[in-house]
Amino acid sequence: MPATFPDGMPAISPTTVAQILRRLPTSGEIRVRPGSRIEPDDLVGQCSIQRPPLLLDIAGVLAIQPKDLPRRMKAKVGAHVAFRDMLARRGRKMVLAPANGMITDVDATTGFIMLAPDPEPTSVSAGIRGYVAAVDGQRSATIETAAAVIQGMFGVGAEQWGLLRLLATDPGDVITAEMIDARCAYAIIIGGAGITAEALQKAQTEQVKGVIVGSIAAVELRQFLGSQWHGDWQRALSEGALAMPSPEAPTLLLTEGFGATPMSRPIFDLLTRFDRQEAFLQAQTRLNYPEQRPRLIIPIQRIPGGEAAPPPLPTLRQGSVVRVEDEVHRGMVGKVIALSEGGRLPSGVRTAIATVQVGAEERIMVPQSTLQVIE
Repeated sequence: MPATFPDGMPAISPTTVAQILRRLPTSGEIRVRPGSRIEPDDLVGQCSIQRPPLLLDIAGVLAIQPKDLPRRMKAKVGAHVAFRDMLARRGRKMVLAPANGMITDVDATTGFIMLAPDPEPTSVSAGIRGYVAAVDGQRSATIETAAAVIQGMFGVGAEQWGLLRLLATDPGDVITAEMIDARCAYAIIIGGAGITAEALQKAQTEQVKGVIVGSIAAVELRQFLGSQWHGDWQRALSEGALAMPSPEAPTLLLTEGFGATPMSRPIFDLLTRFDRQEAFLQAQTRLNYPEQRPRLIIPIQRIPGGEAAPPPLPTLRQGSVVRVEDEVHRGMVGKVIALSEGGRLPSGVRTAIATVQVGAEERIMVPQSTLQVIE
């Protein structure tokens, strides 16, 4: 029963201890120590990534026989070449190095050469303000911070750190291009029910870092993502490989899912309370194991009541405030007034069900598996 998301956290946590794993793509050097204070731009670790070797058809490009390759080469085996250095030549035809690296093989039988690119340095920053809780050898560090956390249904884009900026006055508001201007630059903007493709394009132009809305129409996202959507996007989503069309595109987080569903009131109210405060946005969504859902982490000064500690996992019980996620009632928020492990739905299906009070008078009967516990 998904009372929580894959990481064990509820959909909304107004006060909790958030853990952020900062991991290098390969073993390297971790530059922080447990217990140290850390800021968003601080370096956590660095490493070098060795790219796969490049196989280049020199004979084919120069239109020569493979056996003639060695005498056409301007760089020998073992030589280091820089980007766009001349590798081989025949008359006016030239082959230039596509990357910095070392020539490891010249094959006069096939006419190909092999170029091993230089290792590429890469680094990982903290991304958020907090304390280093643990360091795992030469690969990763875990940062902890007292925070309010919101977990979404879908997200796409790079990690972002910026100020929250509320553009909506109601959970049902849709962000349009006219609502975005230069004041939104470098901010994470907050809407209600959705955002248009035109507004996403305007957000990219105005250098908006992130967008948080309740939902988005598939046609709008398809229009903005372009070829990313028209490819095997379902597989990319399952593997956590879905990406924005360019590095300049804003990161997108949906709290409810696709369609035209207003943002749930508890999430909207929490975001409203933290308007103009710094936040860390992680939008990668991965459906396959290990599952990952997008989340927004808003650091707070301290957790009321003393020492910060992770809260107990929420359980579904009578009196729980829940968000409903079935197709008919998606996004509705209410209170559980009854639970039954062997109930019958209006369709006749027997399953574990819950009766949820929505509003002053409406009661709905839904499978317990469609509920997310808020509190």
